[in-house]
Amino acid sequence: MAEVFAGFIIGYALSLIIAPAVTIGMVRMRPDSVLIQRIAPGGTNVVALMMVVHGGLLLLLTMLGLILGMALGGIEDRRPAGGLGSPNLVYTLLVIALTFVLVIPTLAIPAVRRYSVPAAVVFAALFGWGVPWLAAQA
Repeated sequence: MAEVFAGFIIGYALSLIIAPAVTIGMVRMRPDSVLIQRIAPGGTNVVALMMVVHGGLLLLLTMLGLILGMALGGIEDRRPAGGLGSPNLVYTLLVIALTFVLVIPTLAIPAVRRYSVPAAVVFAALFGWGVPWLAAQA
């Protein structure tokens, strides 16, 4: 159960970190993107936009954290060995593979490319190493 709670906490923390960055990126890309102009037309309050983005990311990332926490709990029962600086090597490799699957399509979009790699590193570090470490502390 500690693994699931750790995933929830990491997902919540990640939503707090990423929401301002996504909002700033949306505001900067607004002149070039028709989609973002429809989502947030000129004159949109940036704080209100960030609250909407944070709400969506909160739901998405905490749900993903819960799912990854359940995966860690299942993997921990079968393969509890550590590696790569993580208490559970198999889980960390699973999160790294998931990160690649999520990030590779975003590399095709030039405007998002420079934000994708740092976001992927933060995602992999927090979910891949943070969740097992936090679960081990409980």
